[in-house]
Amino acid sequence: MLLATAAAVAVLAGMRVAAPILAPVVIALVITIAWSPAAEWLRERGVNPTLAAAAGIVAGIVVLGLLVALVWISLLQLQDKLPEYQPKIAALQATLTERLRIIPIDSSRIFTVETFQPGNLVGYAVRIIRRLTETAGNLLILVLLIAFMMLEAIGFPAKLRSAFASNPPVLESFRKLGAGIKSYVLINAVFGLAAAIINTALLFALGVDFAFLWGVLSFLLSFVPNIGFIIALIPPAALALIEFGFARAFIVLGGYTLINFLVDNVIKPRFVGHSLGLSPLIVVLSLLFWGWLLGALGALIAIPLSIGLKLLLDSFEESRWMAELMSDRPSVPNEPVEDVAP
Repeated sequence: MLLATAAAVAVLAGMRVAAPILAPVVIALVITIAWSPAAEWLRERGVNPTLAAAAGIVAGIVVLGLLVALVWISLLQLQDKLPEYQPKIAALQATLTERLRIIPIDSSRIFTVETFQPGNLVGYAVRIIRRLTETAGNLLILVLLIAFMMLEAIGFPAKLRSAFASNPPVLESFRKLGAGIKSYVLINAVFGLAAAIINTALLFALGVDFAFLWGVLSFLLSFVPNIGFIIALIPPAALALIEFGFARAFIVLGGYTLINFLVDNVIKPRFVGHSLGLSPLIVVLSLLFWGWLLGALGALIAIPLSIGLKLLLDSFEESRWMAELMSDRPSVPNEPVEDVAP
C-alpha cells in the first residue's frame, strides 16, 4: 500500500509539471472522440474516411477560429473599457456604505481597505484578461493535435482490436470509455448551448456590455457541473450591478437561475435517462482534483477524466472496490443485514 501510494504521488507530481502539455492533449482527445459519431455518419454515407476526418479538422478550425477571434476581440474591448467603470464602482461602494449603516455593525471600513479600492479592482480584472489573451497562442497547438488525432482515429479502432484481441475486457473498457465521453460531451454541448443562447439573449435585452462574451463563458462552464453555473453568473451580474444598479443585477441573477434550472432539471431529464455514473461528491472532488492537477482546462474536462479513471479502476480486480465507491449507486442491490446481538 505504501509503495503504491508513493508511486501515485510521483506520477501525479510528474503530471502536474507536464500540465501545459497534458491538458491540450487530453482536450484534443476528448474533442476527437466527440466528433467520432459525425465521422462515422459520413463514412456510412460513402464518404472516404480521410475526407470525413478532414471535414472534422476543417470544422474544428473554423469553429475554434471564430470563437477565439470573437472572444479575443471582446476581451480586448473589455480591457479598454474597464477604466470607465472605475467611477461607477466608487459610486456603488458609496451607496453600499450608506445602506450598510443601518446594520448595528461598524461597516464603514469595508471599502477603505486597499484591496477593494476601485483602481485596484480594475487592475485585477485587467491582469486576468491579459493572462487569458496570452493563452490564445496555445490554441494553435490544440488545433494541430486535433488534426493529427482525427487522422489517427481512422485506423486506430482496428489497431486497438488487434493489440487486445486476446483480452476482451480491455476492449470493452475502451468501448465504455469512448461511449461515456461521447455521451457526456454531446449532451452537455447541446443543452449548454441552448442555455447559453437564452442567457445571451437575456443580457442583450438588458443592455449588459459584452453579452456575447458572457454567453461563451456560460457555454464553456456548462461542462463544469454544480459550480460552473455559479462562476458563469458572477461576471455579468457584477457588470449589470456596476452599470445599472441592483434592479437589473437581480434580474440577471433570477434569469440565469431560472434558465439553467429549467434546462438542467426539467428539459434535460426528458431527453437523458441516465446519469454520469459518478456520485455527486466525486463530481465535486473531480473538479477540484483535475483543476489542481491540470489547471483551468483540467476543470473543463474533469468529468470525462473521472469517467475514464473509474473505468480503469473497474478493469482490475484489485482496484474494483475504488470504482464501486466512485459510483452513484451500488452495482449489487443492497441486501438486508441481519441484526447481530451483542
